[in-house]
Amino acid sequence: MHDGRSAGGCLTANPSRLDLIELAITRTDRAILISNAEGHPCYLNPAFEALLGYGLDDFAGQAPWSLLAGPMIDERLHQRARSFGNTGGGFSDDLLLRTRSGDPVWVSAWLDPVHDAQGHFTHLIAMLADTTQSKRLQVFQRVSLDALSRDMPLTEFMGHICEQVQALAPDTVCSILGVDENRRLRPLAAPSLPASVAKQIDGLEIGPRTGSCGTAAWRGEPVVVEDIETDPLWTDFKHLFLPLGLRACWSYPMVLRDGRVAGTFAFYFPERRPPSAWHLRLVEACLSLCVMAIERHEARTQIRRLAYYDALTGLPNRVLMRQRVEQTLAGDPLRRKSLACLCLDLDRFKDINDAYGLPAGDMVLEAVSQRLLDRASSSDMVARMSADAFIILLDDCRAEGAAAAAQDLLASLREPFEISGTTVSLSGSIGIALYPGDATDVETLVNKCETAMFGAKAAGRANYHFFSPEMNAANRDRLELGVALREALADGQLSLAFQPQIDRNSEEIYGVEALARWTHPQLGPVGPDRFIPVAEQIGMIEDIGLWALRTACAQLAHWRAAGRHIPAVSVNISAQQFRNGAFCAQVGETLAAHGLAPSDLTIEITESLMLDQTAAVTANTDALSKMGVNLSMDDFGTGFSSLSLIARLPVKELKIDRAFIDRLESDAGAQAVATAIICMGQSLNMRVVAEGVETDAQRRFLDALGCDAQQGYLYSRPLTAKAIDDWLDANAHTPAGRRRRA
Repeated sequence: MHDGRSAGGCLTANPSRLDLIELAITRTDRAILISNAEGHPCYLNPAFEALLGYGLDDFAGQAPWSLLAGPMIDERLHQRARSFGNTGGGFSDDLLLRTRSGDPVWVSAWLDPVHDAQGHFTHLIAMLADTTQSKRLQVFQRVSLDALSRDMPLTEFMGHICEQVQALAPDTVCSILGVDENRRLRPLAAPSLPASVAKQIDGLEIGPRTGSCGTAAWRGEPVVVEDIETDPLWTDFKHLFLPLGLRACWSYPMVLRDGRVAGTFAFYFPERRPPSAWHLRLVEACLSLCVMAIERHEARTQIRRLAYYDALTGLPNRVLMRQRVEQTLAGDPLRRKSLACLCLDLDRFKDINDAYGLPAGDMVLEAVSQRLLDRASSSDMVARMSADAFIILLDDCRAEGAAAAAQDLLASLREPFEISGTTVSLSGSIGIALYPGDATDVETLVNKCETAMFGAKAAGRANYHFFSPEMNAANRDRLELGVALREALADGQLSLAFQPQIDRNSEEIYGVEALARWTHPQLGPVGPDRFIPVAEQIGMIEDIGLWALRTACAQLAHWRAAGRHIPAVSVNISAQQFRNGAFCAQVGETLAAHGLAPSDLTIEITESLMLDQTAAVTANTDALSKMGVNLSMDDFGTGFSSLSLIARLPVKELKIDRAFIDRLESDAGAQAVATAIICMGQSLNMRVVAEGVETDAQRRFLDALGCDAQQGYLYSRPLTAKAIDDWLDANAHTPAGRRRRA
């Protein structure tokens, strides 16, 4: 009998109804199983065998569920089917079955009983649709929503999305990029891409030819690139991905409810191909989750900003400031940290609001905030406490540092503000309280610095006060000394003393060191250990340094003109002055003005300058060396010495600090340090000078080690220029090295 089909499996011209039914059953992707009344399978279609791996012979003598039942179903479902068969009804359910190879597979099952004319149950038809991917997608969405509800951080959540998607679609590599306010790409997650790739993508501006992701973000619509190697969108980026074996990239923009493109979600594929329906379902689910996460993150960020940051200036507010300080103090149970709390209140700020209006006042507050931030380090904190009051917390800061910072802040406020074409001048009053000296908790610390600020207001504004009466007294002394020092420099009260340095080999004069001296008409002699720190705090140290340089060079030229043989003069220069880009030019002009050679001048710098290798310091060091000016490392051995830095810097002289020389006769440690410095200098072809030499025993020890030169009371105290003439005359016929202190 002809079955209505040709040998190729196609229907003949006149197929029967049975032919059509059989064709539908064999061609459908639904798995079909028909069992008899006893529960034994009597028919399986090809889709069943393809889905579950079982043929009809595998069920010989066994009920279907004994082979198919997964860990979440049992025989009760079969019993349910039998009972429905007796009552004439069918049922549907989602089942987790097990394939022949043991793999789990989710199916949507419809079980329908068949009855004969007398109503007897004869067969059961089971129709199964593979829903594994849908189930996995549901689980993925449920797990992701759970992670989102637990406030998982945004980047961690995006990483979770990528990892879950790659588990669902193992043939893909997933990445999520954000788009910042400057329309630049920022990697959020790409767990399977090398970090180097993410680094090169970071900061790329979106545009019409920026790969799949940058272009999708720019267009606001999906970009599917089936061949990275040939697509023009990838011309500038394919070298990053082709070596990774990735050939296709499909990118989809994440569009928020307000229409902004917040980022892109992308699949990379190792073959040249478009996305499948399954990939598109994944994309749809991921985009929804990612948009939800970003909007939630932005909302929480905005809430946090409103709760903890000032809306006008963007600075932390009082609440956040207190929290951070509390955390800092809690981490310091032994109270070893040093914090300075400065309360700055603008003077007569109400006048600006009244004269120019509130919008102009707001602009001034924003400008003030920026100036405060510009002067704060990364470990400091600037907060806005109220309308025109700010708190500045300085980490690792003691009284002197707080005073210097307050002076700097007040000076910055005195610089005019340009607001809408109008120049506005300001001043401020600052109160200072210190932890742990003044207070050990944040509440008391803030209250005391505010109290000190009111004291500064009462004292006439435009100044700063410490909370501690003792510190205020010391601060007043520094302020008064600073005023006197300015007058001293202007009135010629400062002078230079010169201390001879003696050459070890010739026992003749090696040079002189210029030392600043100040005799005040009322205060009398003021030591450099007192007025030099004040000069640094009030910004006068460069003026004094330049005065010392010019005065010393002028005196050396005078001695030379008088026939005095003094090989060189040494001048101490502060690290602050050495950072001045104009310093080398000042040195050159001074030498030229007095007809001196660069080798006639030695500039003494401190070890701390070695650690401050800024562009200006490096440029000055190199320029002075090329000029031929000698550089000497003063007080060597007392700071953070670095042999590698010393070897790189063009330093020609090391000076052993007098603290080691004082203990040279009795302290083996001091002897070892002095020996090491001299040996180091010799190995680096540097001269070594010992200062503070007072006894013959010290001289003999240094001579035995080959120390190049010495200075100290053994030879001479610091002398005036006139006294140096007398000293030279007295030593004209006796080597200076044999002279002893009277």
